[in-house]
Amino acid sequence: SADLDAVFDALHSAKVPTAWLKTYPSVKPLGAWTRDLLQRIDQLSKWIADTYPRVFWLSGFTYPTGFLTAVLQTTARKNSVPIDTLSFEFSIINLDEKEILSPPKEGVYVKGVFLEGAGWDFEGGCLTEPEPMELIVPMPIILFRPVENKKKSQKGVYICPLYLYPVRTGTRERPSFMIHVDLRSGAADADHWIMRGTALLLSLAS
Repeated sequence: SADLDAVFDALHSAKVPTAWLKTYPSVKPLGAWTRDLLQRIDQLSKWIADTYPRVFWLSGFTYPTGFLTAVLQTTARKNSVPIDTLSFEFSIINLDEKEILSPPKEGVYVKGVFLEGAGWDFEGGCLTEPEPMELIVPMPIILFRPVENKKKSQKGVYICPLYLYPVRTGTRERPSFMIHVDLRSGAADADHWIMRGTALLLSLAS
């Protein structure tokens, strides 16, 4: 059939067949996409066989926004508060995943996030100028903690957009933008990083 021919032609060219991309948005080539798919299956399989992960790979969900909404719902029910009064507060966790022995009391630890358009000062816990030819850097683990009636971001904080993948516009059916994450802006002010187009990504093109 024409559909099978299209799949064969894509595989022969080391591209992801268009029909497969309906599952979740990605711009990875076939090899990287396949590894990514296997990692997604592995995370869910371990979750089913064992228990909740201590650290969640947010990129591994087909609908990460749905997962984050579920985190808010869990906290709302636990504390008997309306979900619309909750929003996320963000903390950088400078620990390796192996060093985290238990989940947080509130919220979730998130790994696998990348920073584009800036560098990250691990010691200072803030944005910094990237090294030469350094376009993207991995971020430390981030704690997404639901809080009630969150205060407005203070001075010295960059409200950083988080996108599903490098195509920031996404598609009409599936926007790429997810949420804003508060990051300390470091020596530069927030406007500097806005002009740089600094953003967080859940997935890369490779």
